[in-house]
Amino acid sequence: MNEGLRHRFAFYRTGFAKSVIAPMGLALLVATSCTPRQPVTLTDETDTQTLAVVSQAIGLLENRYIDPLLPEQLTIKAIEGLQALDHNIAVSLTPDTIMARYGSDVILKIPLPDDDNEADPSAGHIHDDIWAELVMDSVRAYRMYSPALRQSSAADLQAHLISGAIDGLDPYSRYENPNRAEISRDRREGYIGIGVDIIAGTGYPVVKKITENAPAVKYGIHPGDQIISVDGTDLYNRTRLDIIERLKGAPDTVARLEINPTGSSQVRRLDVPRKRIIARTVFPEIRNSVLIVEVSSFNNDTAAEIAQAIHDAKIWSVSPLQGVVMDLRGNRGGLLNQGVSVADAFLTSGPIGTTLTRVPAARHVFTSDDRDFTDGLPLVVLINGRTASSAELVAASLQDRGRGVLVGSTSFGKGSVQAINDLVNNGTITFTWSRLVAPSGYTFDRLGLHPAICTSQINDLSPQQLVAKAVTSKQHLADTMQAWRQVDFRNESTRRELRNTCPPSYGTDKFDIDVALEIIKNPAAYSYFRQQSTLEVADTYTNQ
Repeated sequence: MNEGLRHRFAFYRTGFAKSVIAPMGLALLVATSCTPRQPVTLTDETDTQTLAVVSQAIGLLENRYIDPLLPEQLTIKAIEGLQALDHNIAVSLTPDTIMARYGSDVILKIPLPDDDNEADPSAGHIHDDIWAELVMDSVRAYRMYSPALRQSSAADLQAHLISGAIDGLDPYSRYENPNRAEISRDRREGYIGIGVDIIAGTGYPVVKKITENAPAVKYGIHPGDQIISVDGTDLYNRTRLDIIERLKGAPDTVARLEINPTGSSQVRRLDVPRKRIIARTVFPEIRNSVLIVEVSSFNNDTAAEIAQAIHDAKIWSVSPLQGVVMDLRGNRGGLLNQGVSVADAFLTSGPIGTTLTRVPAARHVFTSDDRDFTDGLPLVVLINGRTASSAELVAASLQDRGRGVLVGSTSFGKGSVQAINDLVNNGTITFTWSRLVAPSGYTFDRLGLHPAICTSQINDLSPQQLVAKAVTSKQHLADTMQAWRQVDFRNESTRRELRNTCPPSYGTDKFDIDVALEIIKNPAAYSYFRQQSTLEVADTYTNQ
């Protein structure tokens, strides 16, 4: 099918091919004067993989992006991504043709696929490979003219094509090359290793940081130590990524290390077992019989860490727990399912939120079960201008359900969900495929959440004075929340006006915690803020 397109191309300035020397790894394809004129192109041995990656990306975006995208639009944008490599590359679209230009010259005309003749019968539309082949034929033509493109690696080419396809869609859609994608997977899901981060590149690598409770801690490795070898391989002048890969391995295997401790001339030999390593995201403490738990992000272990923190607090608190403060300030989100599970830990049966989307696979209704791990203890949630995404869903569900009182400032306002898709080159393409909707029915995308007590405009009030002042402001909170939940999130001026009622703040001052503790020890104030936050939504969530 792909080959069937090529005979229709019209190629210009073919005489240029006489002066082109094909670089190593590129094949120069040119017809002789005795045969019908065909396109003159440069083909790289890695083009097959690039074709597969581009085809996969176009298919995912066309079928799963939150807004409808035309494949021809994605094709043009992918080609435009090459402009970052060579500004002379240009492309345009007519009703029936893709026009490839280099500088002021048209070098290739590509007729658009024919819906009648080239549609995939099983899919009902033109197959993604056809559009990807148009991209690749443009790439092969541009190589004839662009030294920068001829010198680009397959990884660079794939990055520019896919980044071009998603450019301008929204702030959260992105491409990650295989190396960056692996780092992101490790952060979300964990990895099997010894738990060290390193500085490398010149000389022997130096331990920069050690993950808490990792095997490296138990076996006496410290920041500043040099790692001389892993499993018999000398690490001198090796790249950071190469060394990290060598430190990883299968579960319960042993990393045989040679370590030069900082300040010592002796080399130690250590056999360190590899274990699952995942970053800690939950940091609990108990103060005045109140559990204060900071949640920095949501990875695969966050919900379990929250449950463990609540369990431990019930055991170790010197007196019965009086309440919980959950600190979501600076929490940019993470795995949505973990955010849902964290909200579920504090809620009895009912809604947590839903998603709004055109994509069937992205439609979800999130609900909580009957068990509240805290048995209904007073709950205050801290938010600020960096609280975003799944962290906002947690806070919104607790606020709308009347389960928690929000303290701090207006949150970031990222109420969209991104799908993370692995590509055939081991990179990932991440794009928006749904929007989050709070239990009361509003979407906080580009709006954020409004706290019951705003601390970004305190005017030197003490926590006690701020709480007392908020309680005496009769009906103000309920009126604000009603306006907040009814605004059209696409109305920029109204959104800005509402957000300015409690401007976003970005610090993590202890003042917010002091306000939270003041609310918890004042049952009447706690009850008032819960009620005022949910007056007009009391019937909404009970009917969902």
